[in-house]
Amino acid sequence: MDPITLAIAGALATGVATGAGESAGTALSTMFGRIRDRFRDRPEALESQETAAAALETEFSRDPAFRQECHALWNQAQSGGVANSFTGQANKVIQARDIHGNITF
Repeated sequence: MDPITLAIAGALATGVATGAGESAGTALSTMFGRIRDRFRDRPEALESQETAAAALETEFSRDPAFRQECHALWNQAQSGGVANSFTGQANKVIQARDIHGNITF
């Protein structure tokens, strides 16, 4: 089982929302809401870290798009809401958060 699934399961089971800032809280709230909706008919699956991890792993295997969405929301929460993305061609690209000072190429 991957570490992100274990972390999500632990956060669900304990009710702990880690992350900093409003964006992190929003991402976690969104993710927790989607997971709880998915397990609406079987809430006992989310009662402990062990059962939540097993249930999530099964659900993520069944629906890879749901896994991708949950992992993206988890990563967004852990990064404080920053999600850098780049596609295309470039000679120089900087992806950063909270730069204090100048950038020189």
